[in-house]
Amino acid sequence: MSSPVSCTDDSPVPCSRFKQHFSSRWPIAKLGRSFWIFFAAAFLLDFGFDLYFFLYNLFLLDLHYDERAIGVIVSTLTLGNVAGSIPVSMLARRFGLQKLLLFCFIAAPIVSICRTAILWMPAQIVLTFLMGVALSCWTVCFAPMLAKLTNDETRVFAFSITFATGIGTGTLAGLAGGYVPVMFHDAKSLASPINGMRFVLIAAAVIVMIGAWPVSKLKIGNAPASENRKLLVLHPFLLRFLPAFAVWSIVTGSFTPFAPVFFQKQMGISLQHVGVIFSASELVQFCAVLLIPLLYRRMGVMAGILIAQLITAAAAFGLGRAHSAGYAVAWYLAFSGAQFTAGPGFYGMLMSRMPESERSSASAMQNIAGALSQAGSSALTGMLIVRLGYGRVCAGNAGVAIFAAVLVLAFLRTRRESEKSQGAKFA
Repeated sequence: MSSPVSCTDDSPVPCSRFKQHFSSRWPIAKLGRSFWIFFAAAFLLDFGFDLYFFLYNLFLLDLHYDERAIGVIVSTLTLGNVAGSIPVSMLARRFGLQKLLLFCFIAAPIVSICRTAILWMPAQIVLTFLMGVALSCWTVCFAPMLAKLTNDETRVFAFSITFATGIGTGTLAGLAGGYVPVMFHDAKSLASPINGMRFVLIAAAVIVMIGAWPVSKLKIGNAPASENRKLLVLHPFLLRFLPAFAVWSIVTGSFTPFAPVFFQKQMGISLQHVGVIFSASELVQFCAVLLIPLLYRRMGVMAGILIAQLITAAAAFGLGRAHSAGYAVAWYLAFSGAQFTAGPGFYGMLMSRMPESERSSASAMQNIAGALSQAGSSALTGMLIVRLGYGRVCAGNAGVAIFAAVLVLAFLRTRRESEKSQGAKFA
């Protein structure tokens, strides 16, 4: 019996078909060198800030901050991101995306380090706001930069592989965040677990700063001419897109920042095991986001988003009703895997519908809509957890996810045949 893997001269057609079949789904070879340079920078930023944000809320918890204070700090970060979006969009249109990204890779880590040293609550709010402003350079420039480095055929796949790899780095970040601070404490290298966490947080910021080097190596054209257009482009598709995306951002910004606190405080799981859970959730997200182009290709982009939202709603409801650590972990893994699979569809859909000269403005408006939703969601979730508990908050989150799916169906369904063909082209 011949090997099914070998490719001989006797069977050129099946091998050719297999290569075409594989390439149509994962067009890796069609992504150019500039994309991979940008991909390396995104990898460093994702790993560094995955580690930083996983550990920072636990760092605050050990400093006797409660969920209410943590929610306020998380929402301040998001508000800073909103405040920076319009200025960053204006600067990107004038100076280009690359310079704004370089600023992000240098300024955000510096402010991150300062947050570990100045622990007074008002100072935390100010520094967190400034960090949000610096990170707005990434949130505004990421999608237009990736769109500039790809084409319609590879764009959603490029978003998927970038998101998936960024999520996958969280596996390493969770393990490092769970075990490295304890290793320092056990070795008596540092006086307390808090100092161990602080050391890892600073190291995470330095990792992000290294990403400035690949960003500086990007060779891209000049910024597109503004053509005297208004900054806030009220594109018809954008008017329908923003409400659906804003409501969905409430879901993604609600429970996720409190997940490590939930497992450690509510379920009584140790820091090391919380790190393992976080890593497992990142691995699930990695697989889900990497495979989601298959669903987009088969069902269409809009249908893929809807499926992801409904699965997220079911998982959030199950998580709220879980009474044991095992069930809670299982539902959380499903919740984590489902909620991030809508991202490539949302980003790819928006960037492909907007002209290149309007993408930075559209990205800024998308960031503002999502960030405002997440800011309110984080602050409100923290207060509701203190008052009502995690169970009712998760049930409410499930209801919002269903409402978000209804908005996607109502606002983004324009021409069904066009959506299906677009999904096939994107994948």
